[in-house]
Amino acid sequence: MEPEYRYPKVYTVGSNPDLACYPTASVHPIMVPTLKKEKKDWQKVCTIMILILMFIILASLMLGASYLYQLHEKLDKIKQVQEGVEGKQEKIVGPPVTNKPTQIVAHLTGMNVTKSSTTLVWEDKIGVAFTQGITYNGGALIINEAGFYLIYTKVYFRGQQCQSDLLVQHTVFKRTKLYPVGIELMKTRNNINCFWIDKEWSKDSFQSGIFNLSKGDHIYVSVSNPALVNFEEFNTFFGLHKL
Repeated sequence: MEPEYRYPKVYTVGSNPDLACYPTASVHPIMVPTLKKEKKDWQKVCTIMILILMFIILASLMLGASYLYQLHEKLDKIKQVQEGVEGKQEKIVGPPVTNKPTQIVAHLTGMNVTKSSTTLVWEDKIGVAFTQGITYNGGALIINEAGFYLIYTKVYFRGQQCQSDLLVQHTVFKRTKLYPVGIELMKTRNNINCFWIDKEWSKDSFQSGIFNLSKGDHIYVSVSNPALVNFEEFNTFFGLHKL
């Protein structure tokens, strides 16, 4: 059974009422397609999204350009300040003055001087000998500044004829204002054993140590047999250095 549809009314003009010659309306209704409309909607959405992305990109580029411009201005200001400082430094004549503390150090070498005592006398100026920030007088180094000091000394003993059971002694003393008698700081004692009588012999004696010294202290070296000491500057020496 076909559905009932309402057809438009047809009017005839004239005396012939026969309607068979006129076409009748289609039984089914005509459906209007909607695909084109959906495509147009998607195109609009895509266009809007593209415009938004382009706006974001342009805004980012403008912000980056503004940041680079500000950074460039800051660099120009820094260069101007540096050029001004360099210009002022060029006006200064000579190197900058620095107050570096003077090193306190001394190195004395042997001196063949005959004395009645066993205290050795030293060379403080000639050859490799020198003093800096400290005073040398009469065989002793006089401390001008209190502190910890490294003291070292080497004595080279030698003889033409070896004597059986010969004893050589090498001592470092300190003398202070409060206690004028010498105080031993370091000491070595060596027995010279002779394997061949009437033959030459030699013996090195080296000492070093760190000591806390006060201002005005006198440091000196004494040996038991000054006549047996070789006084060449590379064999016998005495020195100190403030730490």
